[in-house]
Amino acid sequence: MNLNMKSNIFIIIAVFGFLLTASNASAASGLVPCGLGSNDPCTLCHLIVGTQGLIQWGMGILIALSITAISIAGVMYVVSSGDPTFIKQAKSFVTSAIIGFALMLGAWLIVNATLWVFSAKEKSSGNYNLGLDSENWYTFTCSTVSSSTGATTTGQGGVAAEPLATNFDCANFNYQSGIKAQCDAGDASTELQTLMMCLKSKLGASMTINSISDSAGLSTCTTSYSKPPCAHAKSSCHYGGTAGGKSEAVDISTRNLDANAILSAATECGAGYKKNEAASANHIHISTTACMNN
Repeated sequence: MNLNMKSNIFIIIAVFGFLLTASNASAASGLVPCGLGSNDPCTLCHLIVGTQGLIQWGMGILIALSITAISIAGVMYVVSSGDPTFIKQAKSFVTSAIIGFALMLGAWLIVNATLWVFSAKEKSSGNYNLGLDSENWYTFTCSTVSSSTGATTTGQGGVAAEPLATNFDCANFNYQSGIKAQCDAGDASTELQTLMMCLKSKLGASMTINSISDSAGLSTCTTSYSKPPCAHAKSSCHYGGTAGGKSEAVDISTRNLDANAILSAATECGAGYKKNEAASANHIHISTTACMNN
């Protein structure tokens, strides 16, 4: 068997192994997060996010394969003892690995560049093309409307929508333990109430509120701030910002919802500011346009 045939066989086996593993991993890890029931139809959003996730996962596999192939070639070169044939095989092995990596990297760059273009805001309406929103040049969130149910699905996995409420009622929301009292006290501003109702209509019953104002009391953290007992930063939007007043921010838990789904819903609802704090605090911070910071 000649050298080129060996290289081609290696590439074919690697690609076949990648596709086979990908098909299993997609079901296990949520790369195809839809079609699991009548209330969870597949939409264009799932196709975009699923394709992006598959390519990102494939890049990790390819990097591992490339490092392995180059390492094997290095061993072949070391043990060749100056044998020209063995040295040629080692160099060819490295070349095949580099070519395969370059092809996959090129495909990844093309896909990311395409998604970046489609995520650009339209000048006329300010909406995102195809519902795509770019967090950075390689991470995207998206949403669309299902043609089969008419329900809005947001982010990876999709979330069943609820009718948009017209009257604000604290009882319509789920809360982390002890947080409902902040709503019952009337700490949410009128604009925040509207934002919360919109978020609930998009995120559904899985939406859980971690904070509106502060368990130490809104007036305490507004007029005589200290940390502790106040949980947020001084002049936080949870305390009405630098102007004070009622809360202009809400924290949504990421324990039952995908962070990207929450961020996408916040964008659709016209939030003034949003911040992913899932890594440290298990929630997404969202504030109104009246207070566009933390």
